Amino acid sequence: MAKYTREQRQRAVELYVKYECCAADAIRELGYPSKEVLASWIDELAPGERRIRRGPVPGELKRDAVLKVASGELSSREAAEAVGVDSSVVRNWKRQLLGDAKGLMVTKREPERGDSSQQDDPDALRGEIATLRADLERLRAEQRAMEIRLAIMKGAAELVGKEPGADPDNLTSREKTTLIKDISETLGVNAESLLKEVGIARSTYYYQLKAMRRPDKNANLLSLVREAFGNSRRRCGYKRIHLELKSAGIIVSAKRIMRLMTSHGMVPVLKSAKRYSSYKGEIGGAPANLVNRDFHATAPNRLWVTDITEFSIPAGKVYLSPVIDCHDGMPVVWTIGTSPNAALANGMLRDACATPRPGETPIIHSD
Repeated sequence: MAKYTREQRQRAVELYVKYECCAADAIRELGYPSKEVLASWIDELAPGERRIRRGPVPGELKRDAVLKVASGELSSREAAEAVGVDSSVVRNWKRQLLGDAKGLMVTKREPERGDSSQQDDPDALRGEIATLRADLERLRAEQRAMEIRLAIMKGAAELVGKEPGADPDNLTSREKTTLIKDISETLGVNAESLLKEVGIARSTYYYQLKAMRRPDKNANLLSLVREAFGNSRRRCGYKRIHLELKSAGIIVSAKRIMRLMTSHGMVPVLKSAKRYSSYKGEIGGAPANLVNRDFHATAPNRLWVTDITEFSIPAGKVYLSPVIDCHDGMPVVWTIGTSPNAALANGMLRDACATPRPGETPIIHSD
C-alpha cells in the first residue's frame, strides 16, 4: 500500500470538505487515493464530515433516492449527499431501477415526426410527476407495512421466549394485546390498524386492555409467597410453600401457588429426589415398524393388531389380550387373566400362531 504524506492527506480532505467535492471528483482531481482510504482520512482529520457510506446501501434507500431524483424533488447530487454516495452512483441506480419504462422517468425524449408539440407539454410532465409521486407514496407505504410486520415478528418472539415448544404464531389474547400496545407506542401506529395483522378481534383487544388495568388479585399472595420462599433459602417448592401458608391460616390452592412461583421465576435451588423405578429399559432392540400406521388389510390373516385391555368388574380387575384381524375387525384369538403378565401375552401368541393356513404369514403389530 502506498504511503502518503500528511500534506497529501490534508489536501484530499480539504478538497472533499471545504470545496464540497464528491469522493469521485476529489480522487479524479488528485489521482489518489481509493474511496475507502479517503473515508478513513476524513474520519481522522475531519470527524463528522464524511458523506461516504461504507458497506452496501439498503434497497429502500436506493428506491427512495431514485424516485426523488426522477420526480424532480432532489437533484442527483443532493440525493447522493443524503444517502452518502457519489452522484454517479445515484445515476447508475436510476438506470438500473427505472430503465426506460414509460411513465416512470422524466427524461428528454427525441420528438417524433409530426409530434413536436408533446416535447414541452406541461400537462404530460405534470402527469408523469404525479405518477412518480404516487409510486413514491406506494413504496413508502410498503416500507411502513414491512416495518410493522418485522416489529410484530420480533415482539412475538420476545414474548414467547426460547422455551421448548414456544410458538410465536400461537399467542394468547393477553400476549397479542400486549404486543399491539407496545408496537403502537413504539412506531406511533394506530392500534386498531394492527388488529388484523396480529389476529385478534377488536372486542377481545379492548376487553384485555380493560383487564390489564385492573389491580392484580395476586399481589398480596405473591408477597407472602416471596417471603416464604426467601425464608427457605430458595430451597422449598410450591408444595412446602403451600403447607407453610396453610399452617399460617392462609388457605389457597397449591396450583395457584405453583403458577405464581413459575411465572415469577421462583425455582428451588435443590431439585427433589427422583422416584424409584424398577424399569431398566428395553431388554433387546425394538423391532422395525412394518405397519407405519396403515391399519388396512386386503385379505384375512395379513395384518393383526393386539393390546391388553383392563376391565373392572364386581369381583375385581380382569385383563383381556385379544388379536384383531385388520381385514374385517374380527378377533382371531384372545386370552383372559387377572394379571397383565407375560404369560397372558405369550398364551395369546401361541393360540394366534396356530390359526393361519399354510402359506399365510401375517404381521402382528403391538404398541
